[in-house]
Amino acid sequence: MRMRRKPTVIAALLHCLASLCTGAEKDSPWHFSPENFKPPASGEHPRLLFRRSELPELRAKAKTPEGKAILRRLRFLLDGKDGKSMTTFFGKSNQAQQGAGVYSIGHAAGYGLLYQLTGEKKYADFGRLCFEQALEGAPDRDSRYGFRRPGGPLRAGASVGWYAVGYDLCYEGWDEASREKYGRAIAHYAEPSSSKREDIESNLEMLARGERFLGPHFRRNRGSPPGSNHFGMQVGGATLALLAIKGEKWTDQKRVNKLLGIAEQCLVRNLTEGFGDGGFFAEGDGTGSMSSQITYLSAIKAMGNVLGKDYVNVERPNVRMLSLKWIYQTVTRNGTPDFWPVRGSYRQNVWSRQGLSGAGYFAIGMGAVSRKHRAAMKWYYNHFLAETDAPNQPFDTASWYPHLAVSAFVNWPVTLEAVNPSEVLPLCYHDSKWGFYLWRNRWQDDDDTVISLLLNRTEGYGGYLFSEPDAKLHINSMGQHIQWGKSVPGPVRHWWSSPTGKRSSLTLSDGTCIAVDFSGVCGVDVMLVTTAQAKGTTIRINNTPVTFYFPTSAEIPSIRTNGKTALIGKQQVSIRNGNLSLAGD
Repeated sequence: MRMRRKPTVIAALLHCLASLCTGAEKDSPWHFSPENFKPPASGEHPRLLFRRSELPELRAKAKTPEGKAILRRLRFLLDGKDGKSMTTFFGKSNQAQQGAGVYSIGHAAGYGLLYQLTGEKKYADFGRLCFEQALEGAPDRDSRYGFRRPGGPLRAGASVGWYAVGYDLCYEGWDEASREKYGRAIAHYAEPSSSKREDIESNLEMLARGERFLGPHFRRNRGSPPGSNHFGMQVGGATLALLAIKGEKWTDQKRVNKLLGIAEQCLVRNLTEGFGDGGFFAEGDGTGSMSSQITYLSAIKAMGNVLGKDYVNVERPNVRMLSLKWIYQTVTRNGTPDFWPVRGSYRQNVWSRQGLSGAGYFAIGMGAVSRKHRAAMKWYYNHFLAETDAPNQPFDTASWYPHLAVSAFVNWPVTLEAVNPSEVLPLCYHDSKWGFYLWRNRWQDDDDTVISLLLNRTEGYGGYLFSEPDAKLHINSMGQHIQWGKSVPGPVRHWWSSPTGKRSSLTLSDGTCIAVDFSGVCGVDVMLVTTAQAKGTTIRINNTPVTFYFPTSAEIPSIRTNGKTALIGKQQVSIRNGNLSLAGD
């Protein structure tokens, strides 16, 4: 659906580039409503991942080489063959199974997309069989998930959320009785847990609130901290479920609207209490992957489609950074992502790709960024992952879950021209909540340099999942992992970056100064400067020892000084008001 945006929103978009470096204004809106937005009528489906009006465009996409490749992969994932039959592969309790065709929480959505694209009723019928299996208790390929007796609220959120997407996509192919039967199953969802550790019934109200219970040694916490990886999964799943059944004549609309209001507040809490404005998460990278990718970002997209609330194309960068962080922080070499260091817990989730927790960074993520950032993500994928993925898992469809292929098909910008990220993204940003700083010198090849620094101790639910502050800067460069300089936790005294992020200066809580120069005017592409003891060449500026380090260069550029400033090529370094200053163009 193409909708003209309000002039005020267009003006706000012009500030998006700067907001990635400086952080958005605290009083700026979280979402806006496009002009001429028309909410779906009662009984109008599909509506979650896309609107009915977008079907002609999607059917045209299905005829492109990219669309054909994704759909071929989707069909294989559905039944292990060509997707023309209902899968006969079902998992077992207390067991996780790999391979194509094994029944999952994403199968109904997979068959539903084929129904929407082909109009063939048999695919909606396969979706109906998926729901029958769900109601009879068939587990997911990972038996902790499933419509019946999932392993606690976080898995209940993912399960009911993606069944709701299946319901939305198959709806038009079902008779009235089936629509009501499966819709009521979603509306009245209330399932006990198969996990003793989270022995609590999951229902839409507690999922919408993000409630969590972890056995007798934890107290029940209504509205538990969004810093828990469970929170975003639960709230995202509940949001998808509620939006799928909104407006149905057999639902209690007062209840649905009330819970949607609660869920919407929690969607924002996830962005402000769990994540910060730079995409860093309280419990770290692996857990943050769960709280963003599994249901949350799809729910954000659905909020725009169903309620006309666009959380993406606003000044605040919070939503966009949940996806962009992966192309900022990852150096991909020979098709293998190198994300270093992985901070916090569940490190195995980062770029795991084949399951749920580390999959869909592009397939889902592209649906939750602005158009120009989608072009940047496409460039990254095309240059670093496409060749490796192409034979068997094209366009970020590595996961065994069919709904990830559905998301890839819907979100992939086939006709959009790819743009090098450096043309639309600054080369550094910071997360003002968690004190996380990230620098990247370019997007080009295996030798790209990524520098990161975490200054705050971050903590999730219960205090047992956390990230400690860094003692040094972390540098991923030229195939090496380097720790350099000194870091001191706490609030910074000074942070500055140029509009493009090529030059930046940071002063830590104890007065330690750090500067990063990507401008190239010093004669090399990466120059680091610090007042702390560190590896490199040390001179004195205003009687203060200042060390220069060039991690990407075998030769050290000439450093000249008059005692007050240092000149490296055309770059002038000085100390002003206790902070390092870079004056070169």
